[in-house]
Amino acid sequence: MNTKQVILEIESVYTANAFRVGPEIYIGAGSETKPEVYLYNITTGETSQVTGSPGGMMSFIPVPGNPDMFVSIMGLFPPFVGGEAGLFLHRRTNRDWHTTRALHLPFAHRCEILNRDGKNFLFAATVSTYKENPQDWSNPGELHLIKLDDTTGASWESRVIDNSITRNHGMTRTRINGHETICISGREGIFYLEQDAGGDWRIKSLFEKEVSEMTFIDLDGDGQYELVTIEPFHGETLNIYKNTGSEWDIRFSDSLSFGHGLSSGFVKQKPVIVVGNRSGSMALESFHILDLKGGKFNRAVIEEDAGPTQTQVFSAGDTDYVLSANQRKNEAVLYY
Repeated sequence: MNTKQVILEIESVYTANAFRVGPEIYIGAGSETKPEVYLYNITTGETSQVTGSPGGMMSFIPVPGNPDMFVSIMGLFPPFVGGEAGLFLHRRTNRDWHTTRALHLPFAHRCEILNRDGKNFLFAATVSTYKENPQDWSNPGELHLIKLDDTTGASWESRVIDNSITRNHGMTRTRINGHETICISGREGIFYLEQDAGGDWRIKSLFEKEVSEMTFIDLDGDGQYELVTIEPFHGETLNIYKNTGSEWDIRFSDSLSFGHGLSSGFVKQKPVIVVGNRSGSMALESFHILDLKGGKFNRAVIEEDAGPTQTQVFSAGDTDYVLSANQRKNEAVLYY
């Protein structure tokens, strides 16, 4: 990737998420500490400040079917100071924004939306239910379900569908058993969401080792996803597993320093894994497959001393991008 484009300068940037709204691609980005949240339009290059933020942004996502409605998690400050965290609803009217706290949710960390049969289901995970201090992980986190619709009001109600995962940190979208779903991870492993015939949601175990973050990608072109993980919590190891049908067989392992911001995708039609280091070199790095069976990958530095918190590999038009929230440099960046 030969070009670096700084699209936003945000002090202590943490969140950076690219998504499509109608025909256009946007990037939502926000600060972990300051009341700074922005929406950047890749198509036009225009930037809009999303007002009403308390800071501590962890997630920013669009609501499917509602081009001017977005959901975020804010109020979780370093190091895991989150008693006042919650879910926020952002509404856009022309160039104006209206932000409201929709649900008080202490220690909220990640959220995603699944659309099933035209209905939007918002899932929000907390890293813990209560913390005496930042090092206290004695209380598991919770996974909350909020049913959204076109007339979403200013105050939401949630239902807890799981409260068993300690250090509930990772969340990603993927496909399992032919359905789009969401995976979450923590000390107890990786779990995925499944909706039963009666419409109830539950979690099912997928992987039984402690995982901080995960991503799924077909690395060898056989039509099956490989599993890529950071282990353990904020861990020192990047692992790649192949599903043999009866177990996850490790095919590659390499070291990280406070691994964070794991993602994967395709650049020039070839699979790539992107991950950040939040200590040591602070490098943003990529891994390209050479031989999965032999466990051979090419590891390359995209940028030194970046301190990435979130990354994403995506395409817009004919261009493949790596998006990174480079917290060390207070920049949201596109590489292409």
